[in-house]
Amino acid sequence: MTKYVIEVGSYDGSDSLNYHRQGCCVYTFEANKELYSKLAEKTKDMSDYHVFNKAVCSTDGKTTFNICKEGGASSILKFKDDDTLIKNWGEDRFDVQYSGESYEVETIRLDTFIEEQGLQDKMIDFVHIDAQGVDLDCLKSLGKYIVNVKAGILETVIDIEKSIYVGQDENTLINIQKYLTENNFKIIDIQSNDRMNCEYNVRFVSNKLIL
Repeated sequence: MTKYVIEVGSYDGSDSLNYHRQGCCVYTFEANKELYSKLAEKTKDMSDYHVFNKAVCSTDGKTTFNICKEGGASSILKFKDDDTLIKNWGEDRFDVQYSGESYEVETIRLDTFIEEQGLQDKMIDFVHIDAQGVDLDCLKSLGKYIVNVKAGILETVIDIEKSIYVGQDENTLINIQKYLTENNFKIIDIQSNDRMNCEYNVRFVSNKLIL
């Protein structure tokens, strides 16, 4: 039986390509046009691997996408000032600082995407969300199809003062815990993913899979 993975935030494809190697059918999103082009070219001959140059969020349409100096922290949210980011993240973390470049990108909700792709009746074995400050919005954008999700991982902050972006107030561990609990999921792991303990990966699983 085919396993389905949805990833938001492909970056270089390292995570989604690993899922693909495990035999999963992968749908992945990368809003950064340069990163998207590289990944699309790299995977153009792969079956069951689909990459889309769109930003996933709570609305369908278009928005401004803000590019970081290096790495994969570009976001539809605005970056905080460099002094604040250096204080919380360190002087060498250019990947979390704004480059000054922005451009318009298409946006899509995950429930819209699922319907466009005809996946309404498919179980989603894993959702991997690294959406740079709007992870909870992405998860919520599944709408009624949240019941189709078996497990997943997303990124958050515990202390909003350490967030990279302006307006990241909703994407906090407390709000994520509340939403997951209300939708019959259990958090099974919370791990820091940086040396300054600014951001955390939250792994969760449907209670229906827990014996």
